[in-house]
Amino acid sequence: MRFIMRKVIAYILTALCSLTLQAENIKVLFIGDSVTDGGWGNSAGHSTPSDKRNQWDKNHIFGHSYMMLCAAHFQSSLPEYEYEFLNRGISGDDLTRLEARWDKDVIKMNPDVLSVLIGTNDVHYYLENKDSDFDFAGWEQRYRKLLDQARNSNPKMKFVLGTPFVAKVGKVGANEDYTLRDSLVHRLSGIIATIAKDYDAVLLRYDELFAAQKNEHPLVSMKQWIWDGIHPTAAGHRLMADLWIKQCTHLIRTDNRKTISVTPEELEKCPDGPYQANWQSVAEHYQTPQWFKDAKFGIFIHWGVYSVPAVGSEWYPKHMYNGLSAAHREKWGNQKSFGYKDFIPMFKAEKFDPQQWAELFQTAGARYVIPTAEHHDGFAMYYSKLTHWNAKEMGLCRDIIGELAEAVRAKGMKFGVSNHRIENWDFMYPLNMSLDDTDLMDPDYADLYGPPQKPILQSGMGPKALAAPATGGATEAVINETAVEGRHPQSNAFLNEWEMRVHEIIDRYQPDLLYFDNGINYRSLDPWKLRIARYYYNSAWQWHKEVSIQSKSQAYLAGSIQDFERMSRAPQQTLDRYWQVDDPIGNKFGYIEGLKLQSAEGIIRSLVNIISRNGNLCLNISPKADGTIPDDQQQILRTVGNWLRTYGEGVYDTRAYTTSAEGNVRFTCRGDSIVYVFVIGWNGKPFAIQTLNNQSINSVTSLADGKTITFRHTDEGLLINATQTNVNAPVTGFKVKLRHR
Repeated sequence: MRFIMRKVIAYILTALCSLTLQAENIKVLFIGDSVTDGGWGNSAGHSTPSDKRNQWDKNHIFGHSYMMLCAAHFQSSLPEYEYEFLNRGISGDDLTRLEARWDKDVIKMNPDVLSVLIGTNDVHYYLENKDSDFDFAGWEQRYRKLLDQARNSNPKMKFVLGTPFVAKVGKVGANEDYTLRDSLVHRLSGIIATIAKDYDAVLLRYDELFAAQKNEHPLVSMKQWIWDGIHPTAAGHRLMADLWIKQCTHLIRTDNRKTISVTPEELEKCPDGPYQANWQSVAEHYQTPQWFKDAKFGIFIHWGVYSVPAVGSEWYPKHMYNGLSAAHREKWGNQKSFGYKDFIPMFKAEKFDPQQWAELFQTAGARYVIPTAEHHDGFAMYYSKLTHWNAKEMGLCRDIIGELAEAVRAKGMKFGVSNHRIENWDFMYPLNMSLDDTDLMDPDYADLYGPPQKPILQSGMGPKALAAPATGGATEAVINETAVEGRHPQSNAFLNEWEMRVHEIIDRYQPDLLYFDNGINYRSLDPWKLRIARYYYNSAWQWHKEVSIQSKSQAYLAGSIQDFERMSRAPQQTLDRYWQVDDPIGNKFGYIEGLKLQSAEGIIRSLVNIISRNGNLCLNISPKADGTIPDDQQQILRTVGNWLRTYGEGVYDTRAYTTSAEGNVRFTCRGDSIVYVFVIGWNGKPFAIQTLNNQSINSVTSLADGKTITFRHTDEGLLINATQTNVNAPVTGFKVKLRHR
């Protein structure tokens, strides 16, 4: 009853948004000989009159062919997808006869998926004549030519290639030429395997399938599966159909991801404002927010359903169907009965207190907070009218993003959101197990999981920078990463939905920052990115707020603050623009048992290094599934906050100095009259720096206690006579006032 009500509510909410679910038709064409035909013994491929049906014919028992079993499976279990299965198998056909009807039965039919099973009759007809050696090379060339014709007519057509087979039973098995027949069939099967690899086709080794039955069922005659040596029995067809369904399901569901339908008019809807959906307009009107330049330190939050298993990383939903599959089965059960969606009811967050979180972030000295509104797993941590897979309707049944936004802003901090939905497209896909052994193909969860897409790029961190320096009027400097050229993997329908979800977040929460992960790096995604920028910045123009998009690499050629994931990727020099590092407090972004944390001292040193180069540090924390921030993480945040309360004058509202570093010393400045000197790992003794030796100094004071410190110019540099007997701070700061000449 609860499931039914959930579906009803989801439907009503979707209807209110004038957005409806869609499913594209998929045409699947089977072509081949009698095994595919599966008629009533009629070579024309249509039903035989009732008075002439051979009810005893083992070859065509009630039309029970593997093709018909496949069609029945998909059309009965998933009627909403309106699959179209077509049979162009004709008894007695070989490659020659296939060539004669290829244009009519394949090209003009224009299927999305073409399943070919041919070769048995080629061998049979050869054995009847044997006037020359079998022309394997010619046969292969002709087979490839047919596939080339099909793909030239439809470049998106997908191939399924089955291998012929023979068994030593019945009249075929008793024939004296069986050994030769078997070797010829085996040779053709090998050729088809090679062709399948070259054409990126799914290969179905029917020959190996039937051969394996000898080992799996040693006491059962092969007549159980193939009655005359060539034609499968009903049980044999069942085996073939099971193999087809197991290996090919992803082909016919790849482009059928349940998604909302968005009209061109809806995509063009936008608040009035100065921004247009082109790079020139964005570059002309965008400015990095003043508050971001001043903030220097923020908090990032990776928290979601993946915190429940707390194993591996925040990528558990991907790894539970791959590298962690065995560990998942051992603890939770197999992935078909207990999939990722089954963690959602366990995500109760019963101890989540947004006010306590906000107080902690304020104590830590953060000036802005960015929680993950949706990670790669497809579960929204906010209330959405576009998906019922959200935290307001499921799990803890609270609008996490809304509650955090209110609490954070009440403490005077800016509030942003991170959206990683675009990576959901191919995130959960089993590379080491069958799709049928998971819950990923269950239609009830298609709007959470997919259906899953086989990844195009296995990069580990999203799209890698393959090529492509930035073009198209970019105003930002070339950086050490480049955006990906070429076709994005997602369907346009999915991207349109993603854009609508981003618009919903913008309208509902008015974020000060809008963060995107690597998935948006493709240049071919620019139309969507530009419309989002136009919508967001024009909305902010009406709100009278300074806001900004944050992205990695050169995803945005203009109008974005560039983010670098982890301190190891941070620029090693001062940039002419403002940027950010998002760095996890531990070795993973999401909470896991045994999370290895950074030291507070190391984080402080990272912060000083970053701000000296014109950047901000956004430190990621990892809450537990119950909504608590672990004590050890809290202690680190408080230690950082204590340091900032002492040395914050040299951090907040400052800018990079003309020189960022000298040895273990880092610099920031305030206007042209104050320079802040930060010493990393100070030994408590006087020190000299060349950077300020040519400056006229008015005074030097300690940020720790405000005491005046003597100084003098020397050949070694400006000597600052600071001493301290007990040095505890990982970084010590001094304020240098310059005398204007």
